[in-house]
Amino acid sequence: MAVIDENGVRRRLKIMLRSDKLVEDYIAAHGFRVDISKVQAMVQPNEEKTVDFGDSIETADDDPVFTVFLKCPSCYMTKLPSHELKSKSQQILMDKFGMPTYRALGRYKTVDYNLISVTVCPQCLFASPDKKDFITRDPAARAREVPARLHQGELAAILAAADDRATWLIGQNLDAMTALLPRTRTPEAGLASYELAIQRAQIEFGRNVPFSAFKMAGYTLKKAVIRRTYEMDETEELAQALKLYLLCFERSNAPGFQHEGLVLYQVIALGIRLGQLDLAGSYFGVLDRSKKRLEGSKEDPQVVATFMRWYNAAREIWSDRENPDLWALRGS
Repeated sequence: MAVIDENGVRRRLKIMLRSDKLVEDYIAAHGFRVDISKVQAMVQPNEEKTVDFGDSIETADDDPVFTVFLKCPSCYMTKLPSHELKSKSQQILMDKFGMPTYRALGRYKTVDYNLISVTVCPQCLFASPDKKDFITRDPAARAREVPARLHQGELAAILAAADDRATWLIGQNLDAMTALLPRTRTPEAGLASYELAIQRAQIEFGRNVPFSAFKMAGYTLKKAVIRRTYEMDETEELAQALKLYLLCFERSNAPGFQHEGLVLYQVIALGIRLGQLDLAGSYFGVLDRSKKRLEGSKEDPQVVATFMRWYNAAREIWSDRENPDLWALRGS
């Protein structure tokens, strides 16, 4: 297990407390062991302390979200609140890129889960919307931790860049404890949480971790959805997502025919959306060649079925490219 030295603890406390005086007050009271509930008590003294990681918070019957607690795999911070959507609490409307927006069902309230889907460690700003990237507990044996899927080399590199992420966050005029940790996030905080996830995945990509560029592209599309939802221009995010999916394809960052089909579909769809029809058409040709390679292989039938689903979706969106309602949401 990695050991954080005293200078490292001071730096991480500064990320959370943003005050040299509060950092020294914390150390004087609690030493160099960082406890998120004690940090919260200093930042938001009137709020109740969080429960231990591994427990969950019960919520009202009409609340579509419940909270569980995770452990950061990079700096080992515990009691990280991670918000999950209750089953069948929301109607999920999907755009052509497979990105969701949410509307309430039944007795439940509406929640924009896109804003709160990323779990962020306030100490080192490790961020991911995927619970498997954090240390969890085995539900069958709660005393046993389930390790994160990233290797120690990647986690150490991510921790080493914590100060860079903190500097970036300060430049956004956002505070990790008050903007990213609470369940209620502003659109700006939601965008920042996905940007922190992108910065984490960039480090993974630099270390040749599979699916890292694929994740960056998907996270960028989530930023586009948030911007669209709150009536901000999404063009820059769509263009960046296109570049990242092209990078993913060129580097074979998402191996396997089923992932190749999805990546090529996204390139075609984004090309159409951005008016780059020549690019979209050329990559439809690439998708056709991938289909021929698949037909000459002995792939698992499920892989073939997944690829063909994306192939047929690409054919449909290409043939429908002049339809003014092409980008309307669809229910699921």
